[in-house]
Amino acid sequence: MAVGLVDSDSMRRSVWVERLSAWGFPIAWEAATAAEAGVAQAGHPPSALLVAFELLDGSGAALLAAAIRAQPECSGLLLVEVPHPAREALAWKAGARGCLWRGQPCERLLAAVRQALAGTSLWTPGAVRQAQRWWASWGDPWAALSPQQRAVAWAAAHGLSNKEIARVLGIAPETARTHLARALARLGRVDRVDLTRWLAQGGLLDPRCAALLDEDPLPDFRQLIEALMGLG
Repeated sequence: MAVGLVDSDSMRRSVWVERLSAWGFPIAWEAATAAEAGVAQAGHPPSALLVAFELLDGSGAALLAAAIRAQPECSGLLLVEVPHPAREALAWKAGARGCLWRGQPCERLLAAVRQALAGTSLWTPGAVRQAQRWWASWGDPWAALSPQQRAVAWAAAHGLSNKEIARVLGIAPETARTHLARALARLGRVDRVDLTRWLAQGGLLDPRCAALLDEDPLPDFRQLIEALMGLG
């Protein structure tokens, strides 16, 4: 069973190549970005994918979702640096066999990887219920907003004013104000503070979670992140 490995950290990739080879799983290819992985998968479809959540050009969960849609028989695993219900819910919705924390003991990781790459689901009934609750409480309401409403609301929660949001997105301040008002109403939030608290509770302040399972993360998010860094 050949494995495709996707991680932006070259040192982590080296460790995983060594581990997987020692465990009897040959490496089909390795990639540092979602874009590289897409090209590699199209040319050499692997039997399984091991993908880091944190990628330089987007979310590993979104990559897994796209890969599994293209190749339903592929076994996918999402690796996370820090466990969080949002990341686990995204992995579950993407069709991954499971979501693994890198900090687990090596023996436990090996057992989980073997199970998942053999086609066995690692999701317990409790984990599935938690993922479903996350989608009902955060994922689905957030997805119901328009892309621009999400971008404006996300930026507002990070402290940008309507004028700053308008400048970054190339819209009028009044348009930014309208998008924010509609987002607050649809999410049932009373103001920016309430919105920020809600996003934080759901893990949506992380741009990779906020993009949900979009294959190509919204350009607006990249622009807003750059703007936030510049304003800092």
